Amino acid sequence: MKYLKFFIFLTISLMVFSCSKSDEVVVKAGSSKLTKKELQEDLKSLPPQTKAFLATQEGINRLKDELIKREVLYEEAKKKDLAKSEDFKRRVEEFKKITLINMLLEQELKNLPQVTEKDAKDYYEKNKDQFIKPVEVRLSQIVVKNEQEAKKVYEKIDKGEDFAKIANELSRDEKTKSIGGDIGFFKKGQLNPQIENVAFSLKKGQVSMPLNLKGQLYIFKVTDVKGVPIDFEQIKPQLMEQLKAKKQQEWFQSYIEELKKKYKVEVNEKALQEILNQALIGGKPEQQAK
Repeated sequence: MKYLKFFIFLTISLMVFSCSKSDEVVVKAGSSKLTKKELQEDLKSLPPQTKAFLATQEGINRLKDELIKREVLYEEAKKKDLAKSEDFKRRVEEFKKITLINMLLEQELKNLPQVTEKDAKDYYEKNKDQFIKPVEVRLSQIVVKNEQEAKKVYEKIDKGEDFAKIANELSRDEKTKSIGGDIGFFKKGQLNPQIENVAFSLKKGQVSMPLNLKGQLYIFKVTDVKGVPIDFEQIKPQLMEQLKAKKQQEWFQSYIEELKKKYKVEVNEKALQEILNQALIGGKPEQQAK
């Protein structure tokens, strides 16, 4: 439970707390109290869409009830001396670590250049074949017996090997492996519904996760798409969000690599494996070594 934020679904207009003293007590339970300033900080980052609800009397009553719950539970926890427990201290340290990490990332991300409409438009123009509402798709397939064989296929794909070459080497479908797994063009309604749902959700060049069909695993790749182009304005918001997420992910990976070089990193592989064995298998590490 996130005790300090368990009423996160609530927000409120600051007009409700329009008193002049910033440290004025809003809720008190025993020796525990919540001040106006603390509550304002708690509510600062909440979503605006719930403000309308809390503008009503029902909303204010709901907030008041949640605040009372928080303070009486906090008071009871203090009475039981839970703050002195080692578990509490461990959780506080973990919370501090996570909070500091989040603050660092928030700070660094502010310096990251924003994705502009021009960025999205340029990407759209260079990758128009990705933005087509498919009417027909051309598929290639690789058929394997089990997950172990599927893993080999994906390992080769991840290394950048040609799908057709992999199909020729590893596919168990004798009819299509010699032609790189190609099974031709299909319109909606011509495929098994399970295959169709996957095929028409993929973009050109994308590879599916394995589908279990008749006791075998099928891996599909969309090699061509025929359809109607999607207008830029229609997908602009989603495309900008995708590019933003991609930019942040690329930055994060680069940032982590920089930090690895900056700080000396050491991993005790033996200790790590012992802990994992104990946690996942059970028993003491020394027992598992026998």
